[in-house]
Amino acid sequence: MFQRSTEIVFATDFSDSSHAVIPTVAQWVETLDAKLTLLHVYNPAKTLYREADTLLRSFFAEADNYQHCDRVLISDDPCEGIASYCERHPNILLMLPPSDLTGLPRPWHRSLRARLIKRLSVPIWTLGRANVSETAPSSNRHIGVWLGDPEEGVSHLQQAANYASETGSTLHLLHIVDEINEGSMLKPLLSSAPMGQETASAWLNDIVCTYDFDCKIEIHVAQGRVSRELPQLLRRSGANMLILSQQSAIYNSWTGPEINPVFRKCGISLICVPYATKLEELHRQLAESAA
Repeated sequence: MFQRSTEIVFATDFSDSSHAVIPTVAQWVETLDAKLTLLHVYNPAKTLYREADTLLRSFFAEADNYQHCDRVLISDDPCEGIASYCERHPNILLMLPPSDLTGLPRPWHRSLRARLIKRLSVPIWTLGRANVSETAPSSNRHIGVWLGDPEEGVSHLQQAANYASETGSTLHLLHIVDEINEGSMLKPLLSSAPMGQETASAWLNDIVCTYDFDCKIEIHVAQGRVSRELPQLLRRSGANMLILSQQSAIYNSWTGPEINPVFRKCGISLICVPYATKLEELHRQLAESAA
């Protein structure tokens, strides 16, 4: 998914956050030697085609200098339009910045990013809303991988290791053991996650030995609340990008899927990777349709 010569789809709504992440998008295009597609989905009830087309053609004008750059304009609901395009182009990295830089939470608001992360079988790059203004290109030489529970699988770790190997980056495996309290006594019944720091370290070391990754790897384990300990682990590791599974990235609230608030507040970029089974099923369907 992060191999060279892939396609990067930058879904833009021309907001301040879309403009803010242009340097990061440019860095990814150059790092992966990728084709770039600038995608905009507009509502014809609110915007005329010619207005949307003018905005798309003028957005990120420097991208026209790339060897492979397309601009795609779709008339549809934003979630459906983006999903439809991505489902027809599985070998992509979708870059999906937050919709705005500021603003109070809106009642009944449903997260576009969370719905797409849950639905799509492609990796999705994004940021926490509060940190968009800090976006800048970086070398991504230190890549964090969140391993919260063995049940999540390791497909996101394998993708991260491939990218780290190609770019000469260090891979940082991150895990936080829950605080010990009365509620933690139920955890063995609900989860297969390690119950202590030594056990967690042994689990991560077993993963490293099993897969024999071709990159430098460091293991970081802490104990406590994830919301408190994760920022400290990220600072100690020096990670400037965090790769996590689709399962960890979102949770289902009563209003629908939402970005996990623990990761939404991270001050670095996030890449959410779907389950390997979903990827395998998608490629199987595409092969059958092409036969």
